[in-house]
Parts: sequence; structure tokens; C-alpha cells
Amino acid sequence: MQKSYLLIVLTCLLLIISACSKTEEKEIVTNNESSEETRDTTSEDTGSADTNEEETTEKEEKPEEDSSTEEAEESEAPSDPGLKVYQPSVGWEKKFTDGEDIVVTEKVIASNEEYVQLAMMVGGNQSIQIYKWTPSEVALVYEEVSVDDASVNMLDSFTPNENPEVLLSETTAQWELVESGVKLDVEYGSFEDVYVIQKVTDEVEDADTIYTRYYAPGYGLVKETYEVTGEYGYSGKSELEVVEK
Repeated sequence: MQKSYLLIVLTCLLLIISACSKTEEKEIVTNNESSEETRDTTSEDTGSADTNEEETTEKEEKPEEDSSTEEAEESEAPSDPGLKVYQPSVGWEKKFTDGEDIVVTEKVIASNEEYVQLAMMVGGNQSIQIYKWTPSEVALVYEEVSVDDASVNMLDSFTPNENPEVLLSETTAQWELVESGVKLDVEYGSFEDVYVIQKVTDEVEDADTIYTRYYAPGYGLVKETYEVTGEYGYSGKSELEVVEK
């Protein structure tokens, strides 16, 4: 009887101990899971913070584009000088020879952004020529012959002709562009990138008169030839020999 009672008591104690052990194991597992979740959350928060810091740093390292600077750079960009490259400088006096004597003298009297005034001397005769000289066009817009003083600046007072003689243009011209980029040798020296233009007239009866002009960068006209066709045809030339600056 006593043995049976002891067995019952021992069995109850073992059951109680077993139950307590399982409860402790569940608490340990629960605590471990909570700790892992807490660590994961902390890691995620830390990663987000690092990412935000990296994005902030990248934004700080990338300066915003300054539109005003870009506009300033565009406005400072040089425009294409075009035919302006072929314009002679004010004060230059060019003398042309026919191979023996000086036959034409050309002096640049004045210029502005649009016009150039030349004093032309052929023999003892003086004349004034004013050219419209822009990046896209060269045209004779005013001419006055047999003047007493061709050195008077008229750029602020002259009236352009209604039908100017267009020598070079991006559109239409009375003169034909025959060649460009030509190398040319004259009495004065050698030139490159020369424009060659030509005009044909019927000023001589039963014949054509062919005028050919050569324009060099920085000097303008450096040579001119003419040829009259027909049975009694003839030709001539004038080319640059002296430049006084």
C-alpha cells in the first residue's frame, strides 16, 4: 500500500517537472525569436539610414546645372565670320600692276559692321566705291566717279543704290562663283583659299567681255583679268604688287 502511494507521488512530481521544462523551453524560443526580429529590424533601419545618407551625399556631390552659365557660354560663342574673312583692313593701300606699271591703286578709307569704303585711283582719276561686306554677301552698293577727294568718309551719309551689283552671295549674284579654295601666286606673293568669281557682259558689240576677279583672305581683291572675245579680241590683267599698311 505504501509503495503504491509512493509511486503515485513520484509520477506526479515527474509530470510537474516535465511541464515546467517545456514551459521554459517555449519562453527561451520565444525570447530568441524576439531577439532575432529586433536585430533584423535594427539592421533594416540601419540600412535605410545608410542608403539615405548615400543618396544625400550623391545629391550634394551633383551640383545643379546653372542655366545662366550655359546661356552665357552660348552668347560668348563666336559667330561664323564667313566672307568677312576676305575684307581688307582700314588704312591699307594696295597697288596693282599690269606686269610693267602700276595701273590701279585701292585704299581702304573706312568700314563698319556692314560697309567698306574704298578710294580707287586709275591714272589721275579718283572714284569712291562702297561695298556691303557681311558674312554672307559682298556687293557694290555705291559708286561715284571723278571726285575731287576720294578719302572723305561717306559711310554715315551715302544712300545705297536700289540695284546693287552682288559679287558674292549665299543666294543670287550677278557674278558667278567659279572656284573656291584656290592657291594663287601674284607679284605680291602667294595666297590660299582664294575665291574666283566671273562676270560676262556684252558691252563690246559682237563680242563677250569676260571679267574674272580673285579674292584672298584678309586682302580682298588681289587680281583681276578681262578678256574680249571675237575676231579682234584682246585681254589684260591687274594684280597686287604692293601693300602699304
